[in-house]
Amino acid sequence: MGTKNDPGPYDCHAKAEDDEPLFTLLARDPLGHAIVELWAHLRSHDISSAVFCFGYLVAQTAKLAFETNTSKIDEAFQCADDMRAWFKQRQH
Repeated sequence: MGTKNDPGPYDCHAKAEDDEPLFTLLARDPLGHAIVELWAHLRSHDISSAVFCFGYLVAQTAKLAFETNTSKIDEAFQCADDMRAWFKQRQH
C-alpha cells in the first residue's frame, strides 16, 4: 500500500479507468482498517477470518458514534450502485 505522497504498486487512483468509480477509505476512518482486512480475507478465500472480521466490524459500529452526514452515506450507496453497473458492463 502507499500514501498520497508515495503511491504503492497497487495504487488504484493511478490504475483506474477514466470512468471507473472509486471509493477511498482513509486511515482516520475508525472502521477503515477492518474493512480493508475484511476485503483481504475475502479475496484470499479465508472465510473464517472474514466472518470474524465482519463480527468485529459490527461490534465496533455498535460502540462508535458516527457523524450523521447522510449525504456522505447516500454518496457511498450511489458509489456501490455505480461500481456494480460499471462492473456488469464490462462482463459482457
